[in-house]
Amino acid sequence: MSNSMADGDVLWSQRKRNWCRTPFTFTTYTLTNDEIAVKTGILRETYDVTKLFRVVDLTLTRTLLQRLFGLSTITLETRDQSSGGQLVLKNIIHGFDVRRVIQRAVDESRNVNRVSAREYMGDGDFGGAAADGAYADGYADTDGDGYADTDGDGYAG
Repeated sequence: MSNSMADGDVLWSQRKRNWCRTPFTFTTYTLTNDEIAVKTGILRETYDVTKLFRVVDLTLTRTLLQRLFGLSTITLETRDQSSGGQLVLKNIIHGFDVRRVIQRAVDESRNVNRVSAREYMGDGDFGGAAADGAYADGYADTDGDGYADTDGDGYAG
């Protein structure tokens, strides 16, 4: 991988901080216009890269100790198998500003990739579908949009 460890223009990068704001950790976060990457480790490095259009939700939390030192934790709920559905950016300085930058980048990536949040909302029972995507009337949702597929006349079948 390149020095920035993520493809695209770097919008934000920061090293994870310890409890007193010093950057003596081996975790680096990098946000580009297309993805967010987390690099961890010193002897054995691990790179976890998540495409931004796969981010479903952002949550910012702050413990009392984090508030005292001006730190935040940003949790990204994703539809990415490699991260287990969650990417945690721990002990970030200027967390509220970083959350806004990430949210803008996620929105822009969704626009570029023509992905809407609605595509991630169906989990099998959305719109009357069973767990396997089949509907009670025998139709199926083969394109994953949460609705029974139609033959072009506006009716399922």
